[in-house]
Amino acid sequence: MEISPALIRATYLNDYISVLRDIGAPVDRELARSRLPPCIEETPDLYVSQPLVFEWIARTGRDLKPMELGLLAAQKSALSSLRPAMQAAIMTAQTGLMRLEAAAAHCRFEDTALAITFQQEADDVRVICNMVGLHHHPLVCIGEWPTLQAIISMVCSVAGAAWCPTEMCFASAHRPTEAVYAAFPNTRILVGQPHTSIVVGRADLARLTFDPSAATPDPMASAGKQDDQPETLEYVSLMRMLIQPYLSDGDPDVALTAELAGLSTRTLQRRLKLCGSSYSQILQEARFQLACTRLGDPGLKVIDVAMMTGYKNPQNFTRAFRRFTGLTPSEYRKCDFEHGGEVARD
Repeated sequence: MEISPALIRATYLNDYISVLRDIGAPVDRELARSRLPPCIEETPDLYVSQPLVFEWIARTGRDLKPMELGLLAAQKSALSSLRPAMQAAIMTAQTGLMRLEAAAAHCRFEDTALAITFQQEADDVRVICNMVGLHHHPLVCIGEWPTLQAIISMVCSVAGAAWCPTEMCFASAHRPTEAVYAAFPNTRILVGQPHTSIVVGRADLARLTFDPSAATPDPMASAGKQDDQPETLEYVSLMRMLIQPYLSDGDPDVALTAELAGLSTRTLQRRLKLCGSSYSQILQEARFQLACTRLGDPGLKVIDVAMMTGYKNPQNFTRAFRRFTGLTPSEYRKCDFEHGGEVARD
């Protein structure tokens, strides 16, 4: 079975970049040398290759052990970095358990390799956070820390800021540093485990988040159906996301995209053909999708959007947009903002 590319929102990389800048690491120099988009800090909602991220973080922050880097980044993370729709699904849940279940239902919109499940253990619940395809990566702890911290933050939101897990397990074989033990003095920390997981008391998860009578409908209830899309459509969607951060500089080479996806160029092209697509087609679709997102920013002119998304000139942008929607970018934007009472500048 072929494994889809493991992508993560750039906002999680930015937590690490903040740590690296704090310790004086040569972030800008290493970004310029890497395969990562050079302006990644300015595009937190775009997606990047996780293995590429792991290796870049470890190389740039080589003065610190991966476990300590992970802890420092986790301490900077916050639930506010999640997409607004996912935040709403979590924060309107009625108990701690429902809050975690909402995260499990929508986590792949943040991290395409992540799968969250639950296992009952007497008076506890083990929250298992598997990173599909990355379990044996030597630097997987860099990806484990943000996920575990997100779970901890959600439990703390109902059990109190002082709550700590009784047990925390890492698939990574890296030994915890003294800083990790100091941060979790009452937690049993295990490494080299079959699963990344955290143990939470069932009583803590049963706590109410607020008065149930004041609850609002889950805004992501229908979005969860996206997980049932055919595999071919999901793969094409993942490839579009992988390409998007590189579009401002023109068309990323198919060989680069194949490398980021962990495939040969021929395998990538064959897989896309099986999905009824092609590399040139997903390039166009990725650029269009990114342009739609940018047009939602009322502070950007249409010409700015065209340049930011890699169109050579406004005329090409207009032609491409009309081909996809039957509208010019300006017409599309006016429709988009018509009900919000604000129309962006053209």
